[in-house]
Amino acid sequence: MLALSACALLTGCGGGDRPSLVTVTGKVLIDGKPLEGASVFLKRIDASDSKHRRPSRAITNAQGEFSPKTYGDAEGLPVGKYKVGVVKTEYAEKLPENFNAENPATTPVKMRWLVPKPYNDPETSGLTVEITSSGMTPPAIQLDTGGAAPIVESTAAKRAANEP
Repeated sequence: MLALSACALLTGCGGGDRPSLVTVTGKVLIDGKPLEGASVFLKRIDASDSKHRRPSRAITNAQGEFSPKTYGDAEGLPVGKYKVGVVKTEYAEKLPENFNAENPATTPVKMRWLVPKPYNDPETSGLTVEITSSGMTPPAIQLDTGGAAPIVESTAAKRAANEP
């Protein structure tokens, strides 16, 4: 149904005993449409050696495509199975004048969750992919809103421990 070319090249990533990485391109679709600007988190679930369970992340482009990185700028993932989380939020209103970008938790703001919250955590999303030497299966991560409008939540301001 969905066509995606997944390029896969086995590449070494240096750094001593790090595993070889497979360069892959995946895609995120929400209600069948590409999702731009989403954070994609991949957590390896089948590593026989626990020191090779490093999580990976990527940001989707305008076509919903992403290329995960595992070790800094080293693109790719070790072969294996992964749990996946996808997050995309935006401010639901103009930021207050006293908003502090250096410490955003001090000022409550309204956030709109563009990806339903159940998809946010790799541990509970139910989303999985498998990386083989041929690429990523499935090649696209399908998200479904069920037609529901995005949730808008107010973030709570957090007080410093020494504030009254």
